[in-house]
Amino acid sequence: MTNQYHYTWEWDLNASPEALWNLVSDTNRFNRDTGLPPMQLLGIQNRVKRVKFQLPLINIIWDEEPFEWTYPYRFGILRRYQTGPLLEMRVDCRLERRDPSGTHLVYEVWATARNILGDIAIPLGIGIFSARQFGAAFQSYDRLASNPDMRLAAAPGRNLNSNGSLRYRSLKERLKGGDRQTLERLYEYFQQADDLSIQRMRPYALADGWNLPRRAVLETFLHATREGILDMYWDLLCPECRGVAEDHKRLGDVRGQSHCDTCQINFDVNFDHNVEVIFRPNSSIRQVDASVEFCVGSPQRQPHIVFSLVVPPREELPFKTILSEGRYRLSASSLEGSQVLTAASTGPAQMDFHADAVGWTSDFLSIGLTPTIRLLNDTDFTQNFQLERVTWSDQAATAADVTTLQVFRDLFSSEVLRVGEEVSVGSMTLMFTDLRNSTKMYREIGDATAFGKVREHFDIVEQAVANEEGAIVKTMGDAVMAAFRKPVSAVRAIWNVQRELSARGIPPLTIKVGVHHGPCIVVNLNDRLDYFGSTVNIAARLPHFSAGGELILSGDIRNDPEVIEFLEKNAMPNSVSRFNGEIRGYDAAMEMWRVKI
Repeated sequence: MTNQYHYTWEWDLNASPEALWNLVSDTNRFNRDTGLPPMQLLGIQNRVKRVKFQLPLINIIWDEEPFEWTYPYRFGILRRYQTGPLLEMRVDCRLERRDPSGTHLVYEVWATARNILGDIAIPLGIGIFSARQFGAAFQSYDRLASNPDMRLAAAPGRNLNSNGSLRYRSLKERLKGGDRQTLERLYEYFQQADDLSIQRMRPYALADGWNLPRRAVLETFLHATREGILDMYWDLLCPECRGVAEDHKRLGDVRGQSHCDTCQINFDVNFDHNVEVIFRPNSSIRQVDASVEFCVGSPQRQPHIVFSLVVPPREELPFKTILSEGRYRLSASSLEGSQVLTAASTGPAQMDFHADAVGWTSDFLSIGLTPTIRLLNDTDFTQNFQLERVTWSDQAATAADVTTLQVFRDLFSSEVLRVGEEVSVGSMTLMFTDLRNSTKMYREIGDATAFGKVREHFDIVEQAVANEEGAIVKTMGDAVMAAFRKPVSAVRAIWNVQRELSARGIPPLTIKVGVHHGPCIVVNLNDRLDYFGSTVNIAARLPHFSAGGELILSGDIRNDPEVIEFLEKNAMPNSVSRFNGEIRGYDAAMEMWRVKI
């Protein structure tokens, strides 16, 4: 006969459920903080993970069901043990809002013993030892959540040895670029942060926590990588679970397709969605084992999922959650497709969602930001309901972000894709420029003087592009191709270029420019990253419509909200005009805009 043990612990904490959630639901960190050993994933079948860890004299192996959770109020997990003194264990954690502020945290454990050893181990290990560890961890998280300074999210003490500290200081002095304040914060982080924090350092997230400009931190990390302080990695993220499917130290190892073992799907790699650039300390500064895990699944591994809940056949489940403004997608495990929702403050406070034979509606539904939701399973099958944010986190420094920085291309010119590999970019702004009457200038002022002016023009363009977080892709005679992440960055850059050229010398140089925006592919051409596709073809032809001193914008660029705002503030009256132009190879005329600079 097996015995089941049930424990309930409760704590009153000062921080709100929202503030505590990222810490409490990070079970990888929680398991480490409460004394569990590292775990190893053995395999996945039907979303159930087989996991093991080692205790003295025994290997513990179990099957772990997917976590269930509702942000920011509850999560739970069920484990069925194949070996060891336990037969089964279920955990449920609830964060209940206190009035007027704070959180009442309830943590429950149900553990079933397999044998007499389990009857001894459960009361001692869980009932006494773990209870103390749980309380210490939650109290620590409450202090962090109540004072969320990134410097405090760290293990106390010094984590750099004397050699690592000296080497960091030495390499920092050799850096020819980078932000000094970022480098000081990075040194503090190396000293204070625990191993889990430095396994996967995200420059944008750190920049936000340090209250520093994202670009300054990212570019400093690139300089630090070149000097040997950091190592750079290219993580391929699954579009379904958004977990790391592959981890590569070289861009050349990235392929156009990948596979997620958790979701059991193949997926296309996209530079601006699911290739994220992350960093770790170089081993000469501080050793870190990126493979160490204390939990193989938790809500914090999928922060884009607001809730993941199982509803048995013919049952319903009411609950509350919190949403941010934006678009969401609701799905159920046995239904085709999904329901698209838009969260807004004006949306309804209560919503019912049915899983039934009718399926989801094609309408976009509105929902409030603090809704009470009722999930109704009208089928004869268990349904797993999931609500996920459609947009990806803006704290990810994507491959598209990094490879359009001039600093990256200057420092890592050898970082290119494998020859023949093609990777999609869903959205890129491309600018092509050409000098007007450059042949005539060579004839009138002589080759040497004219070449000097052309070289000066290249320097001006490169500096302006770099200032707007863009990169020069290549030069072709007197022409330049540049790439940017945002349309307004290209417009601002060329605006400054033309004004600078007009102020330089006699005769003044004038430039013809075209800017277009859209999807393309990234390839390795002549050992550099280059772009191809219809967007590139259109952008390359736009300068032909310019008479010089003019910017030709496609309709996509002109209608961008930030571009509209920029032109309203900077363009002279009557200097922006619309026209239709025909581009060779395209049947219909295209909407274009001529802007006199």
